[in-house]
Amino acid sequence: MDLENSETNMFNSDEDDEDHVQLTPAEVIELMEESWSNEKFAPEILPHKFEIVECLLDQITSMEGNIRRLNSTDFRKSIHQLEVDRLRFLVSSYLRTRLEKIECYVTFILKEEAKRQEKGEDMYLSEQEMKFAKDFSRGLEEYFDNVLSFYPGLPAENWSNQIIEPNNHSFVFLKSKKDIEGVIIDDGNDADNDLVDFSTGSRMIISYNSVANLVKNGDVHLI
Repeated sequence: MDLENSETNMFNSDEDDEDHVQLTPAEVIELMEESWSNEKFAPEILPHKFEIVECLLDQITSMEGNIRRLNSTDFRKSIHQLEVDRLRFLVSSYLRTRLEKIECYVTFILKEEAKRQEKGEDMYLSEQEMKFAKDFSRGLEEYFDNVLSFYPGLPAENWSNQIIEPNNHSFVFLKSKKDIEGVIIDDGNDADNDLVDFSTGSRMIISYNSVANLVKNGDVHLI
């Protein structure tokens, strides 16, 4: 029941829906760990990685089936169960982090998703997350409307105009997965920005806005 020797997983690639990428379970876990770390440290919500989540959940189900077939006295049973628990935590923490960002920045996220839809771009939220975001936003509006009804002198629209946005100029710690030249350091000023080169395996603290696209493309990894 070794992960590296288990049956390979398969999911659609982003580049072509008709192409499939075969990955070993160990590679799926590595991708899930990276997606979780990126989501945890990025100030904004990132494009969802639900194809990886689904692959890992399938692997967890397979592992649990193998565990049930082991004798209760087999010492391997507890070891494999610990690994299953770790993977379940990884998935739940990833999903929970995304839901927390939706709750915090729901108005901003929905506006950005609407812009992507108009441009025909890939959406960052999954269908389930979009439904959750819309329901949460609707509930928030109803709550404020009910509260403001007790204070008729307050402008009813003021609260909805205060959109909370993630601070994309906050600093992040990253590891480069490849050689990258000419990364523009965006410090939020209009002045000329400096350039920096990344070498494979190099680590750096830099403003997130400077490397947001590199994170989404998988060229760097937030740590």
